[in-house]
Amino acid sequence: MIQALEQTFTQALSLRTAAAGRRNSKAEVWETETPNGSCLAVESVHPMPDVFLAEEALRERLMQELSLVRGIGPERERMCRRRGIQTLDDLRRTNWKAEANEIKEIIRNGSPKEIIRLFTNKGRGADPLLTGFGAVVPRDDLLFFDIETLGMVHSPIILFGCGICDGENLRVTQYLLRNIGEELPALEVVADTMRNHPVLVTYNGRSFDLPFTNNRLAYYGERECRPNLHFDLLHPSRRLFRADLPDCCLGTVEEYVLGCGREDDLPGYLVPVYYQRYLRTGNPDPLKEIVDHNRSDVTSLALLLAKQTEIMYGNS
Repeated sequence: MIQALEQTFTQALSLRTAAAGRRNSKAEVWETETPNGSCLAVESVHPMPDVFLAEEALRERLMQELSLVRGIGPERERMCRRRGIQTLDDLRRTNWKAEANEIKEIIRNGSPKEIIRLFTNKGRGADPLLTGFGAVVPRDDLLFFDIETLGMVHSPIILFGCGICDGENLRVTQYLLRNIGEELPALEVVADTMRNHPVLVTYNGRSFDLPFTNNRLAYYGERECRPNLHFDLLHPSRRLFRADLPDCCLGTVEEYVLGCGREDDLPGYLVPVYYQRYLRTGNPDPLKEIVDHNRSDVTSLALLLAKQTEIMYGNS
């Protein structure tokens, strides 16, 4: 079965990469073993988008956010700028000096997690400026993550897509269940991957992918995953694009923002139907469509992180 699936996935990947004008990639398929059983792994390699952002430039840009100081709203911020107050440093001769100094200390010397917490406490946790940290953390820490389920709240996860940086490439490994009994082994492999790559990048992952994964881990009595940082690109996408797009579904953002709309892609709502068809017939062909859909989601996360960083910071 593994040989047949490898041929099926490789043929599909070759067609899609050729149609998109990208470098071709061979899908490798193998069985990955855990103490609780095995699942199927499907791996492919894709070009990783270049992101050039110096951490110093990011922190200097955040120093311009006067509205982080309590009492400075949009109108007062505009007034300050008209008076030549452009950065938190410029507040040193104002009544906001004390709080501005505290915020400056966090922005200049705090960890990314502390800075994100600062923005979150100010009601700005979805600020697109924060996605820049995804470009300055060590690349080896990044995990681009997407799951496919059977649709119901407590149903199994049938496919986990994990993208990690490998030099100039994005290596996408997808853990596929050949039957529902393989969910625990797949979860174990994914949990290990999250621990080794503690900066998560998702699309609606705060509400769906991560809690769903943790619920399934809890179902088996396993420890939940807690990434050190989590960049959910849905929320900054809404801030950046919703005024110009019909919606902010990932496929829509791909088409209008990334310029790489999908052809013949399986809609997400049909994933359960196709998987049930595979279980019923034993024919692996429906799995190809599910794997293709998930792989496209994962590779788009890397492209979108780079695009949001470029929009907010240029080529700093």
